[in-house]
Amino acid sequence: MGRTNRSRKRRDKMNLIKKARYEAKELIRLKKTLGLMETVVDNLDEVSTVKTGKELKKQEKKSKEEEELEYEMEEAREKGQNVTIVNEKNGKCHIYNTKTLKDQHGSYPPWFKPKKTAKRMRKKAHAQKKKFKQTWTVTNVPL
Repeated sequence: MGRTNRSRKRRDKMNLIKKARYEAKELIRLKKTLGLMETVVDNLDEVSTVKTGKELKKQEKKSKEEEELEYEMEEAREKGQNVTIVNEKNGKCHIYNTKTLKDQHGSYPPWFKPKKTAKRMRKKAHAQKKKFKQTWTVTNVPL
């Protein structure tokens, strides 16, 4: 349905009120931060930390290692068997989990189509909703 001019005007009026309220809060917040900067100019390390490019790269490397560890922990939590498949063309070995269908690097096999899987999941959820009956509606209804 389309919006009427009345509802549009009402919404605009409410948005103006909200905008004014947030502008006042933001102004107070900005003044507070500026006051903090004026009082403690000597100790900028307390306010913010400056990192070099090398430090950022080290953090990224750590995060990749952490991601691998997280993936391994997640895989350990999820039940399923690990199946080893060797690619005939290039001879690379992949270890797939039967439940998640992901390999050791966290990627899906080439035949796995996410769109098709999502459709399958939607159908499954729909079928479960149809089968679901609440106990109070079925058993305890007096006639």
